[in-house]
Amino acid sequence: MTDPKADKALDDPTDMPPDPREPLTDVQAVRLRELGEDHDDDLTKQEAAERIAQLEGRAG
Repeated sequence: MTDPKADKALDDPTDMPPDPREPLTDVQAVRLRELGEDHDDDLTKQEAAERIAQLEGRAG
């Protein structure tokens, strides 16, 4: 007999790390433009988040 809680934990997609190749979101693209950044649409979600943080730190 298997433990249903253990089975659920294995199937839970929130336990998976984010895909490092996931492209930046539309919200991130807008935020980069608001911060005056010319960005490459090939940025990943993580790269965009890091760049936004850098720009906001500089602006703050």
